[in-house]
Amino acid sequence: MSHAAATLMRAARPMVVAGTLGLLLLVLAALSAVPAIVSLVLGDTGLEWRLFGVAALELLLGTLLVRLPRPDDIQWNEALAVTGLAFLLAAGAMVWPLMGNEIGALDAWFEAVSGVTTTGLTTLRDMAERPAGFLFLRAWMQWYGGLGIAVLTVALIMRHHASGRRLLETTGESLTHASARDHARRVLLVYLGLTGLAVFGVWMSGLAPFQALLHGLAAVATGGFAASDRNIAPLPPVSVAVLSAICLAAAVSLPLYAQLWRKGPRALLGEPDVRALIASAVVTAALLALIGVTLDGVAWPRALADGLVQSISAQTDTGFSTVDIAALPAASQLVLIVSMTIGGCTGSTAGGIKLIRLLILIRLVQLALRRTAVSERAVLGANVGTARIEPDAVAAALQLLGLWALVLILSWFVFLLHGVAPLASLFEVASATANAGLSAGLTGPDLAPLLKVVLSVDMLLGRVEILALLVLLYYPTWFGRRRAS
Repeated sequence: MSHAAATLMRAARPMVVAGTLGLLLLVLAALSAVPAIVSLVLGDTGLEWRLFGVAALELLLGTLLVRLPRPDDIQWNEALAVTGLAFLLAAGAMVWPLMGNEIGALDAWFEAVSGVTTTGLTTLRDMAERPAGFLFLRAWMQWYGGLGIAVLTVALIMRHHASGRRLLETTGESLTHASARDHARRVLLVYLGLTGLAVFGVWMSGLAPFQALLHGLAAVATGGFAASDRNIAPLPPVSVAVLSAICLAAAVSLPLYAQLWRKGPRALLGEPDVRALIASAVVTAALLALIGVTLDGVAWPRALADGLVQSISAQTDTGFSTVDIAALPAASQLVLIVSMTIGGCTGSTAGGIKLIRLLILIRLVQLALRRTAVSERAVLGANVGTARIEPDAVAAALQLLGLWALVLILSWFVFLLHGVAPLASLFEVASATANAGLSAGLTGPDLAPLLKVVLSVDMLLGRVEILALLVLLYYPTWFGRRRAS
């Protein structure tokens, strides 16, 4: 690092980070109280008092921390640190309540991380025998993790415009002229509306109300937790179709839905990444069906139906499954790995690297090819839809792709050192990092403890797009010259 760059850097202010975290803890306290009340109503006494205890502790800490100074504007490294710490705190807070269901500490941590990151991988079995309050807690973690704690905080209790804007930007939200709070509230209303439609739609498809609630919450969050060890395979075909439609809708940028009343369908279909989402799901479904017919001898109607469900699940990074992924041909697993990695739209609940970044890279390749056929002095630009690709967007896309590749390779290497089959281990690592939740059969009670830790780290890195957690470990984030608070 050059001396000039070092003189411009400013370390994060711990009191500012802690004060902002206090606001998030107040929201987490309210979120923790909801499954506590549900458990109380359902009579799950082994869980309710633990959840009430966690909610009380979060409320106490949040009340103390919000008294610390919080300026109207916070630095980028402070916002990233808050985002990273928020997910660590949200997952850590649920470990003790989950352990009340006779689950070990590591498995409880894995389940909590999978929940708040909306991944859906689980090391647990015998879901049909678990208490109703426990199943609701898993679905609830995914629901608020899907929207994001920062968005909820800005929408409900945060008042500082600049600070809220900075927090939302760390989650991938694209703000235009609206204030951060107005934007967050619109996103929250859209999310609540989609949640209501999801639960109602699944209920109308034939599921019991509580089952509809569990699966509806997981679907709108593109989470993938189900109430059966066979995931959604036991559900009626109509329910599976409704859940797939919900997942696809949730993988679209949520702010776009607020424009439907003014622009109509073109508010969605006019966006290049929405069109790319639909095209990717269709292409993936066709490939899976073709592989199923040619290699497994599956009839075309069944191959197309299963292919469509799995393609939507992978493309939206939901994790719902009607088939045994481990039994699929290697070609099908490779197709799913690519689909999970690409993911859905920015500003949605889907994971992955996001389609817009793939579109940017495709446009850059097209631009490079065009340059070979024009004058060296010609000035060419590249657009995605009507938006011009700016250098910052290119740098951000390349940065994320590089970090993604590094995380995948390192995590995969650890699995290979444990003697795990190469394709299955790559599938599991890609699923965790993309917050997809599909499993090739490796994630379970017998998975080595170190590998459970690796996958839980991958899930967190994928949810915060890696940089937020790296900032927490970056020495200059905490040590150096600071601005006055």
